Amino acid sequence: MNAHARLTAPPLALTSPLATIGDIAATLALPGPALPSLRRVVALLGEIGLTDAGIALVEGHSLRGLAGRAADAPALPMTPRLETFLARGEAGVLRNERSPTIGAPIRLGGALIGLLAARVAGPVVRGDELTALALVANLLGAAVKTARDGSASCAEGSVGGKRIIGESPALRAALDHARRVAPTSLPVLLRGESGVGKELVAQLIHDHSPRAARAFVKVNCAALPEPLLEAELFGHERGAFTGADKRRKGRFEQARGGTLLLDEIGEVSPAFQSKLLRVLQSGEFERVGGERTLRVDVRVIAATASDLEAAVRAKKFRADLYYRLCAAPVRLPALRERREDIPALAEHFLARFNAENGRALALNPRAKTMIGRCAYPGNIRELENCLRNAAALTTGEEICESDFACRQGRCFSAQLRRARLALRRKESFGERVVRTKT
Repeated sequence: MNAHARLTAPPLALTSPLATIGDIAATLALPGPALPSLRRVVALLGEIGLTDAGIALVEGHSLRGLAGRAADAPALPMTPRLETFLARGEAGVLRNERSPTIGAPIRLGGALIGLLAARVAGPVVRGDELTALALVANLLGAAVKTARDGSASCAEGSVGGKRIIGESPALRAALDHARRVAPTSLPVLLRGESGVGKELVAQLIHDHSPRAARAFVKVNCAALPEPLLEAELFGHERGAFTGADKRRKGRFEQARGGTLLLDEIGEVSPAFQSKLLRVLQSGEFERVGGERTLRVDVRVIAATASDLEAAVRAKKFRADLYYRLCAAPVRLPALRERREDIPALAEHFLARFNAENGRALALNPRAKTMIGRCAYPGNIRELENCLRNAAALTTGEEICESDFACRQGRCFSAQLRRARLALRRKESFGERVVRTKT
């Protein structure tokens, strides 16, 4: 049977492929950036047996991976055979192997802009598989164009309407590392100071992973006392404690098949660390007040600004949990390590402020120079708050140096920095006194 005959096979009889295609259409209709939606499409195709899927852009006489397989690989020149296949404009067999690869051109307004490809499960390509791939390819045109237009901008990941902005080598290296560990099933440990964007990078890893179509669940471990944290993560049975009037699923169950971000993991007590270790090792746990052992498949991303190595040496953090979490560490640079990104970040935050408040403010050149010199111990979060505060207080059309808190003696960050330096000097003096006496 040739490719054309397969295309004209009877329509899909199964409900599950049609339901999945409906989920794909709904995913593409959601507001927000296009690239995460395309990654979810790739993941959803796996649910109907179209595995190892990929979406590629057609750029002249070459193909550049956009989502799925070879997404981060360099562009590849198109072979004459592939050009003929795409010119035909129909779904068909790209390669005949033990698991054949099928493909379908992606068009927008009659113009060829991309290629959707996937492997099939069996040794023979079925007509319903080609039909499914062709239907999905017909849905992708607008999203592929949006992703293509956005990919030419700065090195950024779009996450839930927020963006990881920057061109600096330090940021590029961190994001490249994150993207390389994303397709694996390894736990990831995000390291970095407070305010560097660990939550956004965790979302980026999830969106680049095979779990992208599943839930991404976040928990701040420092925000809850231990009894509440256990119930939050593992859930509880009815009557487990006062106020537990019904059974509640925990975050591990909510993240089943997806990703769970454990933020501020360094603040978890040693007693609770053993319970976390068990889940990471076996995927098993019990709800609070329950006796039945539950099992989940969840990828854990942990994030911390703490020095976990020092905590392990001080026996405040379990070494076995540390090694389990640190299977794929990713360090995010502080803002002072990527100063060349400050102007783009400042413009982004100012544009957001203007949109929210109906203003048309701009930074004058001296103000731009000034904000580029700050140490920003609070990192990106501090830069955003600093800029929004200055924008709120300015009376002109431009934000000037005098509008910033540091020029008015109101910079809380500077006060904290001076206090920390004073404390370090005091501790250093105390250590010298103790050494002298001994």
